[in-house]
Amino acid sequence: MTKEQITNEFKNVTGINEAKKIYKNLAKKLHPDVGGTEEEFKLLNNIYNDFIEHKIFFSNESKIDLELEKIISQILHYENIIIELIGSWIWLSGDTKAIKDTLKDLNFKWASKKKMWYYGEMKGKNLKPKSMDEIKSKYNTQTFRSEGKKKIVG
Repeated sequence: MTKEQITNEFKNVTGINEAKKIYKNLAKKLHPDVGGTEEEFKLLNNIYNDFIEHKIFFSNESKIDLELEKIISQILHYENIIIELIGSWIWLSGDTKAIKDTLKDLNFKWASKKKMWYYGEMKGKNLKPKSMDEIKSKYNTQTFRSEGKKKIVG
């Protein structure tokens, strides 16, 4: 496929999940292991990353801080994780053990009591820690899921 053909696949995409589906479908065709070429696959990755970083917003109702949007776009492709944007913080749960080094590289910290990863600026130590439910009720919350492959039982 040419650059123009790949770009046209993303032409009318309005949401992150739709872009992710198109990427996965094209990857199944363009990956070198399934008959595509390395050049086509690199082109797909470049176009997809550019699209996610510059041409799509996660929500039309509220604009997410650009820094948070870029961090979310870097982890959204991982499977079996739940990404929650709570206030100006990103919280991760699910199957994160395999990607813990990546999360550390992105400046995520581990909240041992909550058993979740978080990304955000600490303004000071809270003497009375809050539960996730208390935090979610206080701040606006948006959830982005990264679901794993579903098995078909026949």
